[in-house]
Amino acid sequence: MRKLLLAATTALALGAAGSAHAAVVTFTTYSPLNVDFSSTSVGGLTFTNNGTYAYIWDTSSPNSDGNNNLIFAGFSSPDYLAITKTGGGTFTLNSLEMAISWYDSNPTETLTINGSPLTITQTLTPYTLNLAGVSAVDISGVPSNSGYWLAENIVYNAPEPVSLALLGTGLAGLGLIRRKRAQ
Repeated sequence: MRKLLLAATTALALGAAGSAHAAVVTFTTYSPLNVDFSSTSVGGLTFTNNGTYAYIWDTSSPNSDGNNNLIFAGFSSPDYLAITKTGGGTFTLNSLEMAISWYDSNPTETLTINGSPLTITQTLTPYTLNLAGVSAVDISGVPSNSGYWLAENIVYNAPEPVSLALLGTGLAGLGLIRRKRAQ
């Protein structure tokens, strides 16, 4: 019986530890469109403009895939857009789709995401990031100052409060079993 209880408690603790809520941030219902913002929250993430322009552009962008896009233009260093979890805490930024402006004279631009380089093109492309346990993700402006970058379909995971509670319960159960064995 104790072995069964130990196995069940361990499975509960390990299962809860890996559980997180996956979400995809799109801007399909965002309003108002085409209006510069200093900070806005969408789908559980907050986007803060530390640059020249940031807004949600309607579907008319030539390198969009027909959806609204997050647009960021930073024309002087160190301009960047910060992404945080709405209400605070940590999250994992799994992936996002990005492109540089269709009128950028360079066919590619290298941005920095939390200090690491990412080269993007004028074609909206998915990029896997897997930035785990971060409280903020900072994405630089276009270094050539010749345009903007756009993003959509931002996939992230955030720990669920229920998962954290289950993890605590599982760990407490393991502690009780260990304590009883010591007696």
